[in-house]
Amino acid sequence: MAYVFRSPSGTFLIGPDEEDLSLCKLCIGGLWLRSFETEEAAAAAVRDRCTGWPEWDRADEPCGPDDLSGWEEI
Repeated sequence: MAYVFRSPSGTFLIGPDEEDLSLCKLCIGGLWLRSFETEEAAAAAVRDRCTGWPEWDRADEPCGPDDLSGWEEI
């Protein structure tokens, strides 16, 4: 299962981490940012602006969804 959030800074994707299937990865535009133990933790990183993607993390625009329910499941 994977999740997508489209933001003005780019499209975030949360999905399985092929390097370690016990983790999920957070990507933007196909670029790996970080791996997390849960999809919820990855979504929280986007919400809290601690993704590792400077354009998003430093932006003043409204942040991402409060939790994974605000992401599109694909």
